[in-house]
Amino acid sequence: MPPPIELSSPDQASDAPHPSPARPMHAPNPEPIPRDPGWPLVGNLLQITPGALGQHLLARSRHHDGIFELNFAGRRVPFVTSVALASELCDAASFRKYIGPPLSYLRGMAGDGLFTARSDEANWGKAHRILMPAFSQRAMKGYFDVMLRVANRLVDKWDRQGPDADIAVADDMTRLTLDTIALSGFGYDFESFASAELHPFIEAMVGALEEAMSKLTRFALQDRFMHAAHQKFDQDTRFMRDLVDDVIRRRRAGNAAERRGGTANDLLGLMLEARDPDTDQRLDDENIRNQVITFLIAGHETTSGLLTFALYELLRNPGVMAQAYAEVDAVLPGDAAPVYADLARLPVLDRVLKETLRLWPTAPAFAVAPFEDTLLDGRYLIRKDRRLSVVLTALHRDPKVWADPERFDIDRFLPEQEAKLPRHAYMPFGNGERACIGRQFALTEAKLALALMLRNFQFTDAHDYQFRIKETLTIKPDGFTVRARRRRPHERIAAAPVAGTAQAPQAGPDVQGGGRPLAVLCGSSLGTARELAEQVHAGALAAGFDATLRDLDDVADALPTSGLAVIIAATYNGRAPDSARRLEALLDSGATSGYRAPALSVAVLGCGNSQWPTYQAFPRRVYEFFTQAGASPLLPRGEADGNGDFDQAAERWLALLWQALQAGDSVGGPAHGTPPVRVQIRDVAEIRASTLPANTQGFTVLANTELVNDPSGLWDFSREAPRTSTRDIRLRLPEGVRYATGDHLAVYPQNQPGMVAALCGRIGIDPDAIVTLSASGGAARGLPLGEALSVRQLLTHFVELQDVVSRHTLRLLSQSSRCPVTRQALLQLASDDAESGYAAQVAPRRLGLADVLDRFPAIEVDLAGLLACTVPMRPRFYSIASSPLVSPDVATITVGTVWSAALSGRGLFRGVASTWLQGLAPGAMVAGAIRTPNPTFAPAADPATPMILIGPGTGIAPFRGFLEERAAQQAAGQPVAAVQLYYGCRHPAHDWLYRDDVERWQAQGVVQVHLACSVVDGEPRYVQDLLWQRRADVWARLNQGAMLYVCGDGRHMAPAVRQVLLQIGAEQGGMTPEAASDWLAELVSTGRYRQDVFN
Repeated sequence: MPPPIELSSPDQASDAPHPSPARPMHAPNPEPIPRDPGWPLVGNLLQITPGALGQHLLARSRHHDGIFELNFAGRRVPFVTSVALASELCDAASFRKYIGPPLSYLRGMAGDGLFTARSDEANWGKAHRILMPAFSQRAMKGYFDVMLRVANRLVDKWDRQGPDADIAVADDMTRLTLDTIALSGFGYDFESFASAELHPFIEAMVGALEEAMSKLTRFALQDRFMHAAHQKFDQDTRFMRDLVDDVIRRRRAGNAAERRGGTANDLLGLMLEARDPDTDQRLDDENIRNQVITFLIAGHETTSGLLTFALYELLRNPGVMAQAYAEVDAVLPGDAAPVYADLARLPVLDRVLKETLRLWPTAPAFAVAPFEDTLLDGRYLIRKDRRLSVVLTALHRDPKVWADPERFDIDRFLPEQEAKLPRHAYMPFGNGERACIGRQFALTEAKLALALMLRNFQFTDAHDYQFRIKETLTIKPDGFTVRARRRRPHERIAAAPVAGTAQAPQAGPDVQGGGRPLAVLCGSSLGTARELAEQVHAGALAAGFDATLRDLDDVADALPTSGLAVIIAATYNGRAPDSARRLEALLDSGATSGYRAPALSVAVLGCGNSQWPTYQAFPRRVYEFFTQAGASPLLPRGEADGNGDFDQAAERWLALLWQALQAGDSVGGPAHGTPPVRVQIRDVAEIRASTLPANTQGFTVLANTELVNDPSGLWDFSREAPRTSTRDIRLRLPEGVRYATGDHLAVYPQNQPGMVAALCGRIGIDPDAIVTLSASGGAARGLPLGEALSVRQLLTHFVELQDVVSRHTLRLLSQSSRCPVTRQALLQLASDDAESGYAAQVAPRRLGLADVLDRFPAIEVDLAGLLACTVPMRPRFYSIASSPLVSPDVATITVGTVWSAALSGRGLFRGVASTWLQGLAPGAMVAGAIRTPNPTFAPAADPATPMILIGPGTGIAPFRGFLEERAAQQAAGQPVAAVQLYYGCRHPAHDWLYRDDVERWQAQGVVQVHLACSVVDGEPRYVQDLLWQRRADVWARLNQGAMLYVCGDGRHMAPAVRQVLLQIGAEQGGMTPEAASDWLAELVSTGRYRQDVFN
């Protein structure tokens, strides 16, 4: 389970192995973390109700925007509650798990167990690697019978008590989960249901956990005198250790009567016998005891809370309860014992448990600390090794992610809805490699127990329970009781059995290998993928293939380039499993970039659990690596999901594999049941990628936000029209792609659907007609030759449709008309005639292909003729408006939409790229590439170098990145010269782009802003006017070595700025016009004047 809320204390402020003092600041402080007002000396400590810290944090989170700080009598503790900030904290390259109070208080009880160990302690990594097989898909199936046996004890107890007994739900859920983990993991039976009282182990555990939490809200001086509490904690710890030592002694003694419940492959068997695959060492005796205590606590406490909360929510939501009853009755009809495969057919219960954990994550927080000084959200300086707590109860209610967050709504976790969630919006089991190792165990146990409860009982709340929470390190409903009446036969919902239970077809004798080589390659950590690979290997040998079985790492230096390859791989926290780490390292380093395998046929099956956000990450990467290298897929990539019916999914994929291999037999013809048609699917994105430069990749839209405010009432629009929509678009970079501040993003856009449809109508072709292009000798550069795709896709993705027609195009079109008047008119437009020729009638009116076809209906052109009049889709370049110092994996671009009356007179002109980008939703893909301008347009390497930035309108884009970088450098303690920003807009309340960011950086001393407003009386109208107004200051700064940057309109603004600079040189420097020109030319040649302009 993930750690509970953790605080730091003066005597234990860090768990870093080599703590070092925070680096001093040499620049103005960044923005302080918002704080709740407190009292002298005690801070916020006395404002917190004892035993209700978590509830206090949830309440206070509603008064802050994602982060706040509390003062615990001198201990200042930041708490993060928003998904956006938590996503930054979950970057394993920047933050590590933090072990502080109350977890550190428990080290006296659990030592360096998985729960309380620091990540740098050798025993954590050793134990984690040794124990991972105990939580594999294969292991879950092995635990099922024990889970069922204990769950039936619960059913029997409730049956004996009768319908009028008040059931203390949390107590019975604790009995259930304690017996389950003890029997499954250690072969030890607490027999908790045999007694009316909870087992003494539970009382000792609860006492120790409560004491750990109580210490949090005590003064240090007060705690010194809590002798009775300390003695009770020591007694509870000794009792738990003595019991665990007895469990271990019995196992080691090998007494058969005591070992029936356990096997050599359960948790205790692995602890005693297994060796770490990395160090070849076993766990020492003390660590084994620590691990057993850890699992006895963590393995039952959170799951019992989950089940208690789930039953509470079902009683409060009768509609959901009805869905759950209906599902259980369909999947578990009659009285037959459930089997493991039944759990995969209970998606409603699965969503009930997920939504319960959203509202009530029973381990309600986890803590991290940065490896280095870090600027969080570009605003809050977090010193190295300082702990931050992520409050999951608040994170899971972030209103920016969760609509109506207090409502219990299981449909949030319908597959299509869950797929839309940000990666770190839902983390009830923690994050990264320190996430709960027993997650799958807990959910399997909970789903089975809940299914049996619903199968057998109707529940009522006889006492109108008033909800309250009990907090130890975990949370549970306090004092929650129900009554359970055995369901009568007529209350069971008669339903047809749930579909999907039939066995998938197995490999048959029809597959004939004929001695063909077949490589079975495996990437596995826990053995599940290995088992499937062995099954494929054995079947291939029996079918006559020359089959080999090897780990992916064994072939990393000699990957197959021909023949057949079947790859079965898992994922570990989004990375490669143990037997594929070396291959992953080669992929990460780019060492495999030259690999090509056009003669290879490949099949990939990924094993995993969709409960994890990194589900299928490595198998997907392997599949894409081989197919991008030219390998042909034998069949679509398969997914075997441990959160569903894993075995059935694997069997079905294997059946499809044998069918695909049978279809490719060289001996005999196709056998019965084999599809006669081989299908190869290529989507338009893949086809398009083959026509674009090699460095073009897919960038994912994370956010698309409007920057312009409503101008109503600000000025008379006859004076100047408002700015069109301008968007701030954040894009996640493809893996391995990096950028520098000032770089461009080259974007390959898509044409507007309306224009494509209109052109198809004009030339009389069905936009959904499938075409295949062919051409000779490079005559169709940029077009997808030899690919079958629709006309709509062709015209949307591959050609420019809004370019001004060329003279050559006009002449081509004249040959496509039988009308002599039309031919003459087109030739006249292509001519050099001063009044009726190209320069007068075409270029200034920006006549496009659609304009010409509309104006001259006698032009008869087909698709081939249309393509002859177009050029390949070109990239549009956008300055990146962010800095990699703050967001190395995310690039921001600023997109001003081009919407205006068409100069041709045909309605409204809409820019191709800006219109397309403006409408993209999060998750959309953008084909693009990082481009470094030549000459470079980057901020001065030394942050102490003064800079003058001139960028009105969207010209501010690269300068936002400059300023973000300077702010990060300042926060890291570097001396930073204040940047001079000359910015122009219409009205500051309307289109001062990034105003909040700029004003925040101005308050921090990063920038001084000088503003020109074209519709505000009394203010300089344009940036060139502002420069002239401040000419003495500009001159002085340039003489002091300042660098000057200009970005924006190259048609009017940039020339005007250059002219003003010449005038400043003449006046302030006493230069002649010729000398001023030489002075400016020298600034350009030495790199002190740089411009990045567009027309």
